[in-house]
Amino acid sequence: MCRRSGHEGRVTPIVAATVCLFSLVGVSEASLAQEKLLGTHAIGGGAYFESVVFGGDGVRQVAFAGMDTVRVRRATQLLLPVTVATPLGGGWRLDVTAFHARGTVTYAEGDRGGAELTGTLSGVSDVRLRASGHVLRESITLTVGANLPTGTSSLSSTELSTLRVLAAPGLAMGSSPVGAGFSGTFGAVYGREAGPWSLAMGASYEYRGRYQPVAALIAGAPSADFRPGAVVRTSIGADRLVGAHRLRLVAAADVFSDDKLRGSAQAAESGEVLPTLATVRLGPVFSGDAQLHLAARRFRDLILYSSYLWRAAYARDGRTAAGSSGQYLAGGVRAALPLTMTSDVIMAGEGRWHSGLGVDEGMPTAGVRSASLTLGIDGRRGLLSLQPYVRAQAGQLHQRGSGDDVRPSFVGLAGGLVLVSRF
Repeated sequence: MCRRSGHEGRVTPIVAATVCLFSLVGVSEASLAQEKLLGTHAIGGGAYFESVVFGGDGVRQVAFAGMDTVRVRRATQLLLPVTVATPLGGGWRLDVTAFHARGTVTYAEGDRGGAELTGTLSGVSDVRLRASGHVLRESITLTVGANLPTGTSSLSSTELSTLRVLAAPGLAMGSSPVGAGFSGTFGAVYGREAGPWSLAMGASYEYRGRYQPVAALIAGAPSADFRPGAVVRTSIGADRLVGAHRLRLVAAADVFSDDKLRGSAQAAESGEVLPTLATVRLGPVFSGDAQLHLAARRFRDLILYSSYLWRAAYARDGRTAAGSSGQYLAGGVRAALPLTMTSDVIMAGEGRWHSGLGVDEGMPTAGVRSASLTLGIDGRRGLLSLQPYVRAQAGQLHQRGSGDDVRPSFVGLAGGLVLVSRF
């Protein structure tokens, strides 16, 4: 979703275009928020710890870490990200991002009373580079991105099973240190005025690396061992004042080319590699986002937002896979309350609902109903910005592919610290 903070005046087309482009090429909202704090040059780092504990005996998973059935009880992860930003001249800017992560999943063999075991996934991520700038009298914003293959691109059965938990969208945990191989993105956004609206229209092409297990698992593809095709994304954003408030809307669509797939999810879990090669085409993904920035007294920022995403079913060798489509809905409020002239209290509340996919019982395809609360501080002093935060969440999972209506509960706690220096 194209989002900005602060009580700005009228949004120019090029500003709207630039913000929408970051969404278009997959840059997170956290990166956007951090970039607004940066000066001409900037370096940022942080540490994040997150933990999720499942209720009862844990969440039942089949073909996990080479075992027939296990109960997943806990998941924890520590992330250490680093971001560097610098101008390149001519109105262009370069951003470089990487992180180190260590995730652990605790599980017990069998349905009841088994001894606890742990699976670990640790390492550095790929290095992501992004250069962006304006052309044609600043009416078009271009972004060129590259992914350097420094992350792990070969996983054991236990590591893949650990990834299936850490990368599950329903748990809303951070990124895992799994590489994607060399890949790249090229995007362009055109901005213009249309009456009271500022519009931004864009498109991007992504060449994906040869290893994309997270994308495969979340989409419910029958194996994580596949050679991915390309992705084309189109996006349109609109922004206008509504009285003293500001309304922002964006719609996007992702279309995938054919992927070549080997084996099955069960074969990948057990370490077996099947030679049979199939053609898989992931269904298109359509999303819509809305944000209302309220001009409220005593608040530096007060934002209401919602988002909706529909993932269409995928096809294998031309046949649509039953239960492979799903819906995702989220909404909430974010607020920044001034504490001093140079610091704010950050508060946020969010609710999420995912239908999940019915293709298997895996954690990545599980649906969810959850709520979270976040409390933090944004403190600024000279060239430094310090941002500590804590977040609590609770919810229920729904594994559509299990054939029953069991909805295991979970609670999560996360905390982190971000330090940014601009100079």
